[in-house]
Amino acid sequence: MKSFLLVFCLITSIGFTQTIIRGPYLQSPTETTITIMWRTNVPSNSTVWFGQNQQQLVQTATGNSNTTEHTVLISGLTPNTKYYYAVGSQSIYGGNTLSHYFYTNPVIGSQDSLRVWAIGDFGKGNAGQIAVKNSFLSWNSQNKTDVWLWLGDNAYNDGKDSDYQSKVFGLAGFSDIFSFMPFWPSPGNHDYNEVWQESAFLGIPYSNIPLEDHEGPYFNIVDVPTQAEAGGFPSNLEVFYSFDYANVHFLSLNSEVYDFAQTGTGINRMINYINDDLSQNQQDFTIAYFHQPPYSKGSHDSDDLYEDVMRTMREEIIPVLESHDVDLIVCGHSHVFERSFLIKNHYGKSDTWDPAQHLVNGTNGNFSAGNAYIKDKYNQQNDGAVYVVCGHSGSENSDGTMDHPVFCYDDNGAGVMGSFVIDIYRNRLDGKYLRSNGTIQDHFTILKKNLAVENTIDTLCLGNSMMLQAPFIGGSDSLVFSWENGSHNTQVWSVAPVQTTNYSLQTTDLLSGQIVISSHQVVVENCVSNIIETAMPFTIAPNPVHSTLQITASTEILSVRLFDMAGLEVLNSKPNTTITNIDVSRLKEASYVVEVLINNRVYRKNIIIAH
Repeated sequence: MKSFLLVFCLITSIGFTQTIIRGPYLQSPTETTITIMWRTNVPSNSTVWFGQNQQQLVQTATGNSNTTEHTVLISGLTPNTKYYYAVGSQSIYGGNTLSHYFYTNPVIGSQDSLRVWAIGDFGKGNAGQIAVKNSFLSWNSQNKTDVWLWLGDNAYNDGKDSDYQSKVFGLAGFSDIFSFMPFWPSPGNHDYNEVWQESAFLGIPYSNIPLEDHEGPYFNIVDVPTQAEAGGFPSNLEVFYSFDYANVHFLSLNSEVYDFAQTGTGINRMINYINDDLSQNQQDFTIAYFHQPPYSKGSHDSDDLYEDVMRTMREEIIPVLESHDVDLIVCGHSHVFERSFLIKNHYGKSDTWDPAQHLVNGTNGNFSAGNAYIKDKYNQQNDGAVYVVCGHSGSENSDGTMDHPVFCYDDNGAGVMGSFVIDIYRNRLDGKYLRSNGTIQDHFTILKKNLAVENTIDTLCLGNSMMLQAPFIGGSDSLVFSWENGSHNTQVWSVAPVQTTNYSLQTTDLLSGQIVISSHQVVVENCVSNIIETAMPFTIAPNPVHSTLQITASTEILSVRLFDMAGLEVLNSKPNTTITNIDVSRLKEASYVVEVLINNRVYRKNIIIAH
């Protein structure tokens, strides 16, 4: 009897061994957080071990308990940093390999380069889906993929949990990227077949159901930011949301909020969200993505009478996006690849296309040929957008006329599949169409005039010299500085005026062709040691300073920066108060320039540190 019980317990123990049957996979990375999710065969607690060395996973985070659907939020991370991780309960049972890692995002607004990979209509579980993934990994080589976009119809045919398991998360040849590549999804009509199976026609809800009640397998597998945790504006819903990465704003919309009853409730709520979100957006580039495209002549024809969702997105959503000067709109649904010229204000069927009204730039957008599309961040108008349809990352189509007049390039046919890659660095965006055979078939560039140079007022003690330089943001790496009509072609210029003098600076971005003129005044004073200077809208004391410099203003001091006489920044503070104390005790004795930002204007004074 004892032997029988021992064998029975052993069999029972083996039968309930913890096994991962989905994931682990990554969701919603930010500068300091990330969410890790996985599924197990039996319930347990949820623990993640992580660290910057794969051999030393010494930090832990815990999530939900006694569950098979594990979700763990890791916080307190360092921006722009690589971490390795493992998952388990009381002990590790998954991960802990060189392919189980993640990167935190860079600081929002930074000029870091980023690579985006977008796939649409991919979840067929077929060889083409795997070929598309492999072609990207091969072409991408060892480069990091920062943002992975899902364009809808992520799991055929009905977006069931079993569809996601067999054709996405568990598909051999495709599932190996989830351990290190977080995805940012949007849903398609096939994903909604399961979401609204009781009230749907062709996968689209025909009754007006509150957005809060949108639920099902798609929403169960994702954990997207609803409270602007990754930037943007709170949507309070997983139905649509936004996030930032470096200097790019992404807007994940949902074409499936349309209802055949045409109440407009879902669409209007999404329009309100777009306006709220993009009104506060200050990023250099904005990319919107969703499933059903406003224009296509592929497996779906945006002119067809029954394509109500495509028509509604074109007539109701596109005008709102263009009013906020969105740069790029990427969709799926039509099982082809199509890429537009730089266009605007076209909200009708294809036969209403008028190049005189709608075509902003009719070239191919090729940078090397001098045809890049150029937009201006600061001109407060609609400069047009480029539209991309990439709905063949696992699907294919040989039908369709493929002759919509908005498109510059298109591609389809039996066995023709691919994905869309976006590279962004500073004020340059490059879009590339990558076929599953590993070739780049189409590419274009958008350049953004986003250079801004501040006018400055500096104070100089009579008899001293100073390094004159203009604070600027934006622009490319190819900037040319010209002081005083070309007399000094350098970013930093040493001056020693004997009286108050105005200097002009012309800054040219050779990449975008943008030219900015700024004015820089140097106020010359007779300086007396330890007397507070009052020529500016603030006071600095004492000067010379031994350990603590106090700056006092009548309005809020937005930032304080200290430069040495070579122009190198040695201190940066953002007090956001009217009085601030700056510790300079660790700086060596020398002359410095204090730069103060008040009311969006830059002022400078020379000080001496003498311990």
